[in-house]
Amino acid sequence: MSNVVKLEPVEVGASFRFDPDQILEEAKGQEFTCLAVLAQTEDGEIWVTGNANVGEILVLMERAKQQLLFGED
Repeated sequence: MSNVVKLEPVEVGASFRFDPDQILEEAKGQEFTCLAVLAQTEDGEIWVTGNANVGEILVLMERAKQQLLFGED
């Protein structure tokens, strides 16, 4: 089983981008219990989907934000 590419904020600069198709492919088969995909299209539209309800996705987003900003869960 492959590992999902982990976002490391220090690696992401103004022109650096991971390949979205590679990220989605590596996420397959990871046996997630709660999944949310948050994206922005080239024209700026925000796109959110997932296998959970809105409340669960918001909690997951807040937990991810905490981990990205402070390195803790």
